[in-house]
Amino acid sequence: MASPARLVVHWRSRRSNVLLAIVAILCSTVLGLAMVKLGSVQRELKAMLIMAAGVAMVVAALRADLGLTMLLVLVPFEFHFSGTGTGEVLLVSMALVLAWRVRLSLVPVWAAVGGLALVLGSFIAAIGAQDQATALWGGVRWLAGIVVMFAAIEVFRNRQDASRRMVDIFTGSAVVVVFFAFTQKAGIHLIVGAPFIADHPSSFFSYYTNYAGYAAMAATLATGELLVALGERRSMRASVYAGALVFLLSGLAISGSRGGLLALGAGWLLLLILNARRGSILIQAAAILVVFLAAAYIATPRSAVTTLEQRLATPLGSQVEDKQRFAVQKAGEHALGQYPGGIGYGNAHFYLQSHVHSLYVNQAFTHAQETFVQMGLDAGWLGLAGFLILFLWPIGLVLKRGESDSSVVRASAFAAALGGFMAQGLYDYLFYEVAFIVFVLAMVWGTIHSLSVADSHR
Repeated sequence: MASPARLVVHWRSRRSNVLLAIVAILCSTVLGLAMVKLGSVQRELKAMLIMAAGVAMVVAALRADLGLTMLLVLVPFEFHFSGTGTGEVLLVSMALVLAWRVRLSLVPVWAAVGGLALVLGSFIAAIGAQDQATALWGGVRWLAGIVVMFAAIEVFRNRQDASRRMVDIFTGSAVVVVFFAFTQKAGIHLIVGAPFIADHPSSFFSYYTNYAGYAAMAATLATGELLVALGERRSMRASVYAGALVFLLSGLAISGSRGGLLALGAGWLLLLILNARRGSILIQAAAILVVFLAAAYIATPRSAVTTLEQRLATPLGSQVEDKQRFAVQKAGEHALGQYPGGIGYGNAHFYLQSHVHSLYVNQAFTHAQETFVQMGLDAGWLGLAGFLILFLWPIGLVLKRGESDSSVVRASAFAAALGGFMAQGLYDYLFYEVAFIVFVLAMVWGTIHSLSVADSHR
């Protein structure tokens, strides 16, 4: 039994935590009211998200695991205000609170090298950037994401269920995001507003391809978790994930995004490849892909299926948007060769305006329409090398594993989702939304954690 003195200290500690949380809620409320003029549902939701970000900071200081959970839950639901977004504020604030939890000795060498090279390259590129403030902010965003990922490695190192719970959170948030995409499709714009392009829902994201990339990543994770649940004979969990997967696939289909379909197809293909040495799992995975593609086809509205079929039937490169994309990509590749140190985040449009003279390049383009090229422009060749390490190494680690442990299968889903997203990145660049920095680094962390759990089972 604890001594009276220890009980008093424990009670005082809990009382202090409660008071601190109350103060945080009150301060966040005042901040939200000050920054957002209430009057519409969207503005009220912005205020609530700002308040939640303030609360998340305090929660992270008291309970780092809960703070990281709140980050993952909230970051897909971003709204912009005063030139920045709720996701950026939340990520940077979380990094400031959790920086002291980073222990580099626990971080795999490849992740430390890749992350630090990416951050260093981003800040070096900002030195010669035309818009240095924006370029520096790009470096801060990646620094914050890397710090949070490194902190998560330390915070969850003794929590074997952490990566499984992360899949649950990611899938749950994705289901909510897809639900609001369906409301957009139905013409209901109460919370998320109208999509940028009519008939191409984007939900809480700024553009339909961003939404589709997120939905594809979530669907790949859900497929992997369904495999894990079937292997562990957990029928209830398998049923829940089966329903979620059909819903996510339908939500992806209504976006009409070829990039999202590419991300899903590449993610599923990589999932099969990564589990090729696990015979029974490979067969189950192949069966799941066939069955759930058919189920999603049946569940998706006919109008969305027709639109998607028409887009897929159109030859690549025949549409104006394709010609614009290819022209911008070519310009970006040329700039990457000219500037090995990079030109800085958010500065690509300066290069396009002054160097590109093409019928198909619109002055509104702000990036090179290709993730790998744009990362080289944002962070130079050094940053691009670091980014490639963070992207490729987890896939290589899973590829080397031959055991059928459920944690290895889960790791293969994280790696496959990462690979699928990067396949979409061959034709687009989505990191201007900070949520995708969190998503990609979450896939890297999930692979690291799942494989560490598998190692502990040996």
